[in-house]
Amino acid sequence: MRSDDGRSVLSRVVGILRSFGEGNEDLSASEISRMAGLPMSTCHRILAALVEQGLLEKGAEGRYHVGLVLWEVASHAPRSVGVQRLALPFMHDLSEITHYPVHLAVREGLESVFIERLAPTDSPFERPRVGSRYPLHVTSVGLILLAHAPAAVQNDFLAGSLRTYTPLTETDPVRLRKKLAEIRTQGFAVSDRQVVLDAISVAAPIRDWTGAVVAAISVNTPLGRLREKSAAHAVQTAALGITRSWQRSRSTDF
Repeated sequence: MRSDDGRSVLSRVVGILRSFGEGNEDLSASEISRMAGLPMSTCHRILAALVEQGLLEKGAEGRYHVGLVLWEVASHAPRSVGVQRLALPFMHDLSEITHYPVHLAVREGLESVFIERLAPTDSPFERPRVGSRYPLHVTSVGLILLAHAPAAVQNDFLAGSLRTYTPLTETDPVRLRKKLAEIRTQGFAVSDRQVVLDAISVAAPIRDWTGAVVAAISVNTPLGRLREKSAAHAVQTAALGITRSWQRSRSTDF
């Protein structure tokens, strides 16, 4: 079934669900209507159905947030759950060694999606959170995933408009291509104040049993506290451990 604007019911539901994300965890009906591009009457009708099914929940103040049913369904996504299960022990070790936040991410289209995060209780960083999405050129995990993505994905990404987060965000396609080649050679990536001006991160690739890069792991440090060589060695060691665990499993279910 399609609406007057040609959009299917499913596409309108997905549009509403995609309104929620980092910084948009708690939304009013009018905010969802605007972000999803739907009339208020249509939006209210779909929201009521989503709340009834437990995909969304409605708070006392009439604002909406993601429901437990949606989290339960998402938790079974094989591409995130498989690598997350294998990575967690190594992430714990890396966090213990560095005393800084450790992140795990996969690529979805032209974005990196953070699927796990471990951080000390006194960590100065609250982001990125699990579920956060960033364009591939700004975070260290994103650079790893872009560097090892198919050529068509790299071409599509670099041909598009590249978002600037700080004055240091690299958006020149030529320089980015050179950087991606360096990342493939050296085996790790560094994001130096590309997203925020007080943090640097280092990431390394995680490979499945076929040798394809399927995820990336990173450690985030405050500005001025990063020792690049030691951080890169620690992250690469963790990534290699996860890779070997994956290769021993020889599973394609992830």
